[in-house]
Amino acid sequence: MKLRSQMLLAAGLTLAVPLVGWQSVQQLYRTLQQTRIDEQTLKVANMRLALSEVSGVDSALRSGLQTGQRQDWYAETSPYPIFVDGYEDDWQTLVSDSITLSEGNNTDAATLRVARHADRLFLFVSVLDDVVEYHVPPTLPVDAAEGEQPDPQESLVNGDSVELLIQTAMKGERGPIWQHGLFRTIAPGTIDALSASETRGVNGRPQPAGSPIRSWESAWVRTRDGYQLEISLPLPPNGAKVGIAVVDVDNREEARVRWAGSLDPAQMRRAHLVQADPRRVPSSLLFYQSEMAGERLEGWTSPGGRSRLYDIHGRLLADVNKLYERGSPVDQDEHADYTSEGLWDAILLRVFAFFVAGDLPLLPEYSGTAASLFLDESRQAAVSGNAPSTSRYVTDENDRVLGTLAPVGSTPRRGYLLYESNEEHASAYAGSELARLFSLLLLVSLLAGCGLLTFALVLSSRIRRLSLEAQHAVGVDGRLKGLPGSDARDEIGDLSRKLSTLLARSADYTHYLEALSSRLSHELRTPLSVVRTSIENIERDGLDSQSLMLIDRASGGADHLGSIIKALVESTRLEQTVQMADMQRIDLADWLAGSLARYRQVYPDMAFESDHDETVSIFVQASPELLSQAFDKLVDNAVSFGSDASVVFSMQIDGQSAERGNGGRRVVLSVCNRGLPLDEAKCLQLFEPMYSERGGHDAERDDDVHLGLGLYVVKMIAEVHDGSVIAGNDHGWVRIGFSLPVSRES
Repeated sequence: MKLRSQMLLAAGLTLAVPLVGWQSVQQLYRTLQQTRIDEQTLKVANMRLALSEVSGVDSALRSGLQTGQRQDWYAETSPYPIFVDGYEDDWQTLVSDSITLSEGNNTDAATLRVARHADRLFLFVSVLDDVVEYHVPPTLPVDAAEGEQPDPQESLVNGDSVELLIQTAMKGERGPIWQHGLFRTIAPGTIDALSASETRGVNGRPQPAGSPIRSWESAWVRTRDGYQLEISLPLPPNGAKVGIAVVDVDNREEARVRWAGSLDPAQMRRAHLVQADPRRVPSSLLFYQSEMAGERLEGWTSPGGRSRLYDIHGRLLADVNKLYERGSPVDQDEHADYTSEGLWDAILLRVFAFFVAGDLPLLPEYSGTAASLFLDESRQAAVSGNAPSTSRYVTDENDRVLGTLAPVGSTPRRGYLLYESNEEHASAYAGSELARLFSLLLLVSLLAGCGLLTFALVLSSRIRRLSLEAQHAVGVDGRLKGLPGSDARDEIGDLSRKLSTLLARSADYTHYLEALSSRLSHELRTPLSVVRTSIENIERDGLDSQSLMLIDRASGGADHLGSIIKALVESTRLEQTVQMADMQRIDLADWLAGSLARYRQVYPDMAFESDHDETVSIFVQASPELLSQAFDKLVDNAVSFGSDASVVFSMQIDGQSAERGNGGRRVVLSVCNRGLPLDEAKCLQLFEPMYSERGGHDAERDDDVHLGLGLYVVKMIAEVHDGSVIAGNDHGWVRIGFSLPVSRES
């Protein structure tokens, strides 16, 4: 494994520290979260007990047990004032659903929306009616007699109208107090609410039907397919009886019997006249948030929390919302060390909460209206007993909350209490500190890993640089160039200096070996001359045949040793000659033709041929003497290893280099002979110094000295001319030669 990979693995192992820390932080966070769940569950249990002791809250919850009708009215609390103008613009911010007035014998559709703001109740009635008949006051003829007065009911209303029955007080001196209102108009706009039945005034005197109700406001607006009526009146008691009837007439002459709503207009008049017991009036109930329950929950709801009280049917009776409030300055100072401050802490807290808490579900009550509680199967099963149910979820505003739902009342159950705490605020102590702890562990691990990785990169680059310097310390010709030592005071610097010293010693020894041939030739030449002279001075006439044979062998050995010394001297001088060669521009076609004639004279028994057209000139920048010396070695090699007397001189332009343009063309000079094919794996090895393939029969029939320097000389000459050597087999021929760059002017 490479050093960089090892150091990278070591740097990666440092990540085990934050992983272990992450597991510990997660376990601690779960423990703290469970502690918060237990604390919140205990708090909700105390809130249930406190609510049961308030009679007003208990009566509001019990009133929900008295009805299960779908026509009950729930007045959603509007945070903004509602302007009574007959238009629905002010109702757009409310989320409660409209009530469909389906009772009665009228087939036209009518809907009702109910809301409250401060101490006022607001109603919005939308009616679909093809024929809207406005009220037309009857006219009295001038000559009308005393008994010809118009019908009082026809004088009160003879067109489309809306009647409203409200229980304004739960109990009075003589029973419950009812108020029966009538809404009809002669034209769209702001209208007066009239008393539909006779009532008593403030002074106790009876007020006839048709008297205006001063505390009520209303506006009638004509629409394309009907009309709209908006009403405002004083807020009745919570749980009061209410009823509404939309009376439709298409012709003023017909009887007023077609209506739609929650209570028959005839029953409204009877209940109002006789002050009937509310239990005998089959009307709807009005519900809205209880101020008494809200005041009770206010003290139990801390900043960052929200308390809601629902009746048994899931209607909201109280809502205290402090989810986005901060604690008092005293509390903030007390917990200043545990709250997240600044953008970085906020980001850490949210990222930490996301990974720890995971993806939380959206509860059903947040998918519709907040004015009602929807219990799915899981939550119904959770609160089937009397124990609270606590879970984490997100609101429709993407707030993470911890919610506890608890039933109120056991025999019978009268409602539900839902308490929620904002996880963003409540987990500030746990989340911010744990997030900082984990971020510190992660930061330290990343710094350690980056440090190790940087050290590995620096160390790897230094070793790689040392490796490249060692690789280029020896040239392609095998000569040592030396290695610069490093000044670093560490192990790698010490290794670099030792390698530099080793290569310097090796270079000295190589230089000694290179000079050894000259020294040996100089030292051996004198004793060799003495031996040769002594052999020549021996009288051969007085010797027998055995002695003559020994003298001939000694003479041949001396000549052979002389040839070796001459070859060593020539090889040493050749390297110096090659480096000092004089280059000139020559025509290879003429040079090759002259060389062909010369070799035919030197080797009369060999057949020399050329495959190049002598009329095509190819110019190169070269030394004719060196080229001739290289060809001498190639021809000697071809004659020695040839299987027949045929030798071919080849000169060709490299086709691949010709495609690159004139400046990149190269000419290939080679000598071809027939013989044993070359081993493809050893072709380039033929040009190494002291390498020879001669042996066996070839050695026996060759008396010349061969030190394996012939093709090495060819390689040196080719490299001096910026060329390269080639060797290979070509359809039964053995081809050995070299390539030269063509002169740009040719």
